[in-house]
Amino acid sequence: MQVFACLNRVGVNSNGDTNMKTKSPLIVFVIAAILLTSCRFNRPDERSGNPTSGPNTPAVTAPPVAFTSEAQTQTQVLQFAPGRNDYILEVDGTPREFILHIPSGYDPNIPTPVVVMIHGTNQSGAVMYENTGWADTAEAENIIVAFPTGWKYPLVGENGLHEKWNTPGTATEVEPGTELKDDVKFIRTMIEDLKVTFTVDNKRIFASGFSNGGGFVITRLIPEMNDVFAAFSNVGSGLIGKGEVEDVSVKINASLYSILGTNDNKLAEGQGIPVPFAFTEQEIVNDPIFSAMFDKTIALLNLQKSYMVESDTDFTRFTFAKSNAGADNEYVFMMIRGMGHVYPSEDKSRAGVNAADIFWDFFLKHPKP
Repeated sequence: MQVFACLNRVGVNSNGDTNMKTKSPLIVFVIAAILLTSCRFNRPDERSGNPTSGPNTPAVTAPPVAFTSEAQTQTQVLQFAPGRNDYILEVDGTPREFILHIPSGYDPNIPTPVVVMIHGTNQSGAVMYENTGWADTAEAENIIVAFPTGWKYPLVGENGLHEKWNTPGTATEVEPGTELKDDVKFIRTMIEDLKVTFTVDNKRIFASGFSNGGGFVITRLIPEMNDVFAAFSNVGSGLIGKGEVEDVSVKINASLYSILGTNDNKLAEGQGIPVPFAFTEQEIVNDPIFSAMFDKTIALLNLQKSYMVESDTDFTRFTFAKSNAGADNEYVFMMIRGMGHVYPSEDKSRAGVNAADIFWDFFLKHPKP
């Protein structure tokens, strides 16, 4: 695969050390009203009102330094240090930013899993790095986590530029004539650079997304990058909108874990539905919005509609695990009582939910065959 570039920012640890290790694409299904691509955020102080403790390893805050290979035909080996590392990757002549957290226990002799964390509208990789708990999970579980940043677009009726991911609904939100970036190519290129730099466990590469990033996971990464990613997760997004089950023409034997909060005002505003959302099993399955979401999602994942359910005072969780193709995949959906439009970490969820830990346990169950 032709890769346009490198970018390298050397991460430095407290001792000043550095380390360096020497498609046919699937058809993209389009669902008319795409989940939460219209969610907007003010940043950084107005994101959620709840600051989150940063990761255990000190962050490198110096700006990234970009480097582009002369031939622009080979992947690039990235310089890195334990902790946070900032990079700029050139894709189709466009500089694209991402952050890597390299755990202090990284061992080049052992295949290491990778998680890609996709942010929401008006956020960035840095916001996700500081506020999702994935950097701490990376340290605890000895995994590499990537935090890419979307492109800034002028949106209809909005001032300034806004970071977004290119989902099937983005074209209706940007000003006419705006060029949309190939974000799938960006993610593929970034992962290829990781593979030539680190000893990556190719059976354990996963993707998680929040809000617009969650919509990107469902509508682009599941259909177009299921050859790379073993399993997926998202928060604050779903196949909600005017699309019908018949619109889901692609069927992927992939696993997905989704979390929503009953008080998700951004989703409610974007979809024109009231809060609080349905919470109990019967309320959810009888709700036309969420019942249709289930139908579209299990159609995408090639699953049957039969499910198991667990619940307590803080959450209701559905598990759809019967495949139409005999595959070992599943769809898990959790509704959390009282949670708003946040990617829950320990201090941002009234129910004490830490999405990074929940999703990592889920990912461990679903490596590639």
